[in-house]
Amino acid sequence: MRGHPGSDSFILWLSPKAAANPNIVRIALLTSWNERCGIAAYSRGLVEALQPRVEVRVVPASFRRGPPALYETMAAALNEGDVAHVQHSYAFFGGMHPLRTRYPSFIRGVRRPLVLTVHELDEGTGPLAIYKRWFNRRTLLAGPVRAWVVHSPSLRAALIALGAPADRIHLHPMPVPEPLPLPDGDASRRRLDLVGRTVLTIPGFLARRKGYDLALAALARLPKRYLLLVAGGPHAADRTRTEDWLRAEARRHGVEDRFRITGFLSDERLSEVLVATDVVLAPFHSMSASASLHLALGYRKAIVASDLPPNRALDCVALFPVGDADALAQAIRAVVENTDRRRELEQAADAFARHHGYAALAERTLALYDAVLAEERGQG
Repeated sequence: MRGHPGSDSFILWLSPKAAANPNIVRIALLTSWNERCGIAAYSRGLVEALQPRVEVRVVPASFRRGPPALYETMAAALNEGDVAHVQHSYAFFGGMHPLRTRYPSFIRGVRRPLVLTVHELDEGTGPLAIYKRWFNRRTLLAGPVRAWVVHSPSLRAALIALGAPADRIHLHPMPVPEPLPLPDGDASRRRLDLVGRTVLTIPGFLARRKGYDLALAALARLPKRYLLLVAGGPHAADRTRTEDWLRAEARRHGVEDRFRITGFLSDERLSEVLVATDVVLAPFHSMSASASLHLALGYRKAIVASDLPPNRALDCVALFPVGDADALAQAIRAVVENTDRRRELEQAADAFARHHGYAALAERTLALYDAVLAEERGQG
């Protein structure tokens, strides 16, 4: 966070050329910005694509819970825009505990028409599901929300089930980021000590729902040259000790010598890993939409993924039955050992990436801002 709440530098002022135009639409965007998280990377891509057609003022969120006054100040900062836009994460507002959440302190102060991008919906199971449904209705449907943005049909259906009006929920495809200039593949393999290996990679922050346990079980069924690389580390808001669990799972399957966890990677290092990767895995147990999978599509990688609705809808990945380690191992070999199949998947990834970049997301977002403002001004 740059500056203290209440100071002029609390807002990150962007689009200086656009700001010189008094008629430009001003968007106040609350999001993580300098944090190590997928929403921050997503927001930076979106803001870059939105400029200079709107003035964007970023109100930076944090995973560190603050006093109620901080969230009141964040709300006041959003009110400086014509439209307020929140990239929602429970962790930005202290979580879901009734005595710790700061969302009520925040939402009470928002006066501008609000667009809410919902990246995840924690619905819980068993008795806890009753509380979480109440909490989600109290927060995600509260305040001056004029529109919701989601990136998967399952999230759209979940919001409708909560009571959000279906015609105000906008399903925008998850954007595919532009890859960095590609490093030399052979040199990357040498630097990463991957020469002679068939490299399988699961990119992104550690989360058990990504199916690492299934990938390790499949790895045990594959020849010794196969290596599984987890290209990421714990999320700043994660306290589940997933890395310890992962290493224990690797030992249980007897593949600890063919398994690596890189920890957090810079964009440049992640680019190097992906260039050295033969096949990207997305063996999710459950999911809505995956930014890390779309990153792999940006690098035109062949992907083997669980047959879940969001992956099926991509139509550019090899699918296997959810939870089936034997089928995953077979699907991996079918891609690795068949050059034509691998090239087909890489070409499909290229076609998908070219039509689903941040420019496309920005166009949809700008149209939504226009609609929200027109309604606010009585023109809708």
